[in-house]
Amino acid sequence: MSNLISQCLLGIVSGILTTALLYLAKGYWDAKITPFLAKLRYQGVEIDGAWTGKNEIGEIKNECDLFLNQNAHELSGSFLLKFESPGKSFNINFNVTGYMWEGYVTLNFVPKDKRITSYATCLLKLHGGGHQLIGDFLFRNVEEEIVSSLTLSLARTEA
Repeated sequence: MSNLISQCLLGIVSGILTTALLYLAKGYWDAKITPFLAKLRYQGVEIDGAWTGKNEIGEIKNECDLFLNQNAHELSGSFLLKFESPGKSFNINFNVTGYMWEGYVTLNFVPKDKRITSYATCLLKLHGGGHQLIGDFLFRNVEEEIVSSLTLSLARTEA
């Protein structure tokens, strides 16, 4: 009977250890190997790095800084929007996720400060031999509870 119990415990422990090992191996594969292979096979344009833009419409001014990290088609990074008008002035920091496909960039913006509810998205087209991104920035206007848009023109910042 003692031998049967020890064999059952050994089977349970080895099953748990095997499961943990397979779980860690899958995590490593998903985090390291798959992105490496995707980047190795990717033949498209590299748009990672810093991008800046300015826009003035009358007395309304905005400046933005976009920092992108790229892994093949997938994009991530951060975005800082500085807004000034006669009535108000604010800065919002966003976390950015998105992707690039055939010269078009789709980005989603979620505020880093979870107290802010103004989310945004944009569709940009790569122009100027890869040195400009031009498109529209659509965001939730929390004051009027509508979707508002800004024309966005970003230029690559040279290192």
